[in-house]
Amino acid sequence: MFPDTLTKTLNDATLAQAKSLSAEDRQMLVVTYVPKAKEVWLVKGQDGFVMLEDDNEVRLPLFPHVDLAQDWVNENGLDSECVAVALDEFTQTWLPGLAKNGVELVMFPTKSDEQNLVMSANDLAAELAS
Repeated sequence: MFPDTLTKTLNDATLAQAKSLSAEDRQMLVVTYVPKAKEVWLVKGQDGFVMLEDDNEVRLPLFPHVDLAQDWVNENGLDSECVAVALDEFTQTWLPGLAKNGVELVMFPTKSDEQNLVMSANDLAAELAS
């Protein structure tokens, strides 16, 4: 199971188990682990942060741990780096900006799950505040 305490690296079994969780469980993992870690992980390419576009919707992939973000980068063959954003900065600056621009968040997406869970910036802010 995913560690209850902070850890710098995830072993292969934990990584595989986390990726096999349902979209709802992956969302819960983000909401519970991020406040402990005090950071979120985003993916940044040469032209800025990686966004997913679908039917005129723009979404920002969000990860609770660097190893999960790096695995997604590797699986998708992206020439990108994983970037940590402090939780305070994310909640005070990023989430209001994303809400203003109508950008939703994809909560710990996986390549194998087409039903990745999407949240609005305001909904995530409310979850993280509770």
